[in-house]
Amino acid sequence: MLPFGRFLLPALNVVCIAAFLFLMVSTGEVYAASPVTVVLYDDGGEEKFSFSPPDGRFTVRFVHSWARTPVDEIFQIDEKNNIVLKETIYEDFGAGLSHETGSQMFVTVENGIIHVRGIDRIIPSLQIRTGRVVASHTLIYGDRYVPFSDFAEPGSVVIFKVQNMTE
Repeated sequence: MLPFGRFLLPALNVVCIAAFLFLMVSTGEVYAASPVTVVLYDDGGEEKFSFSPPDGRFTVRFVHSWARTPVDEIFQIDEKNNIVLKETIYEDFGAGLSHETGSQMFVTVENGIIHVRGIDRIIPSLQIRTGRVVASHTLIYGDRYVPFSDFAEPGSVVIFKVQNMTE
C-alpha cells in the first residue's frame, strides 16, 4: 500500500460529507433536524393517522374538482418542524391552482405536466377538507399511498401536525 493510502479514505469521506452539506445549503433543501412523525387529526382533535415521512417529505394528491385532473402538492418538514409547501404539479390550469410566480417561484412544463417550484410557503396549520365526490385525496410518503378515505369521512377536515419522534 502506498504511504498516503491510510489518509486517502478518511480524506475522501470528509470531501463527500462537505459536498453533501454544500449541496443541501446551496439548494435550500434543509430537512427536519431529527426524525419526525406527522399526526393527522380530525377537527375534534381525535388522532386519525400518523406517519414518518422519509427525508421529511410527503405529497397530498387530489383530483381537481373542475379540471378533473390530478394535482400533487409536495410538502417538506423544515428544520423548525414547519410544514412547507415546496411544489405543485398539475396537468391543467384550474380554479385555485397557482400559475403566477413570486420572487423565488418558477413554472416549468415537462411532458405536458405543469410544475410550480420554489413556492417555499410555510403552512402554519395544514388543514385539508376531504372531497365528498371527486377529490379522492391520497397521502403519499416514501412508496406508500394512503387514501384519506382510510382515516377520514368525506367532507371532513384533516389537520396535519408535526411531532419530533423523541416527544
